[in-house]
Amino acid sequence: GFQMKIAIVAAEISPWAKEGGLGDVIASLPIALKKINAAEPVLILPGYRALLAQFKTKVIEEKATTTFGHGVETFSILYAEGPGGIPIYFVSHPGFFDRDGIYGERGKVYPDNVMRYIFFGRAAAMIGANYVHPDVVHAHDWHAAVATIAMRADPQLREKLRDAVSVFTIHNLAFQGIFESTDYALLGIDWSYFNVDGLEFYDKVNLMKGAIALSDGTTTVSPSYAAEVTSDPEFGFGLEGVLRKKGERFRGILNGVDYDEWNPATDKNLAANYSASCPEGKSVCKRDLLNAMGLAPQAGAPLVGMVSRMTSQKGFDLLRDAIDRIMEMDLQMVMLANGDAETEEFFRAVERRSPEKFRIIATFDEVLAHKIQSGSDAFLMPSRFEPCGLTQMYALKYGTAPIVRATGGLRDTVTEFDPKTGAGNGFVFEPYRAEDLVAALNRMLATFKTHHWPKLMANGFEADFSWERSAHDYMDWFERLHRERRAANSILAR
Repeated sequence: GFQMKIAIVAAEISPWAKEGGLGDVIASLPIALKKINAAEPVLILPGYRALLAQFKTKVIEEKATTTFGHGVETFSILYAEGPGGIPIYFVSHPGFFDRDGIYGERGKVYPDNVMRYIFFGRAAAMIGANYVHPDVVHAHDWHAAVATIAMRADPQLREKLRDAVSVFTIHNLAFQGIFESTDYALLGIDWSYFNVDGLEFYDKVNLMKGAIALSDGTTTVSPSYAAEVTSDPEFGFGLEGVLRKKGERFRGILNGVDYDEWNPATDKNLAANYSASCPEGKSVCKRDLLNAMGLAPQAGAPLVGMVSRMTSQKGFDLLRDAIDRIMEMDLQMVMLANGDAETEEFFRAVERRSPEKFRIIATFDEVLAHKIQSGSDAFLMPSRFEPCGLTQMYALKYGTAPIVRATGGLRDTVTEFDPKTGAGNGFVFEPYRAEDLVAALNRMLATFKTHHWPKLMANGFEADFSWERSAHDYMDWFERLHRERRAANSILAR
């Protein structure tokens, strides 16, 4: 059949150049697209020092040029074979990318990021037009937004990429690439695009807004988050109107999970391996975790785990309000969380008051993250908002019942367990209130003490949030947009 060529443009790739979840997506998605045999993915990435040190590259073009501001900028195009044999094109420009950091160093962002990523987007679109000839350009977050903008706003690129679909994916709506209007000239596109339906945003330039407006389709990382950002200004960060206007051309597609790394049957970090058909090892993992934490086992008491950054987004203010009531319950709790010094100190005080029930570890530890997923009975995620969330998907796979707030990706992956029908895989509360969190924990406790718990665990084990599943969703979307674009172009051609 027809193999779609997909040029994936992004500023991160795990493990070599990664700041957050974006890097993981860029590492996993192309491999999954290739695996389901529907696509020929190609990556276009900045030639960061850390990346070029990692790959054996060959020079495709020593002196490529792209429009930049009122002139042209010269760069080299390097080629390498990435993981899974995925082709990678690097935009090599030592002035912009031969640095220690990605977006900055020592906690400070580079002051020329606006130049670096406008240039990167322009160069990526040029590589697409002249070397890759893609059916789809799939750009991620504001750093890649200019690829989406340039391929429609620059007459030469527009002509060459006439039949290519552009899809822009939002991972983090809090960072939109907003700059002074004087920076608009760097884009090298007509001023007519600086308007209320284009890149203009409160008299500034907003690259994410421009990419949404000019893309054929825009996605974000879960269906519920897509609904939230179009309806609620608290989530939309000023772009809810632009996203609403996309209508059917804005949708949420859930991120996948790397089950090679997160699978209790094969996980090397565990005291014992276990699976749906052979779940006994989980109790060994629980003993191991309690032991590692210096907690004495309490018969009949569930162990609740948390692995999180310590921010208000993750619901720590809610947890602070509820913790005294939680400590009165017949349960134990371990928390792997760091970020905010004052919140850390608050939970250390909880540990001092309830040493037989509560532990906090405030330095991130990958091995411990795996041990908490496997050794806990329930996993708590009381997030205020959660675009996708991955840890609740890991918890399900590990037979650990998630207790979550109904928001974003949490709403799409966890459903309330009903002992009558045996349906559901966790415990869900909606209002952002301490008493609703406490009530969900009480429902968990009530279920834990019954013969229904193994059924709840079994429902968790069954969850499939693999990258292949996500890749199928992306392909269906790409194909639909591609059909529509070809049809529209052939009408124009008549």
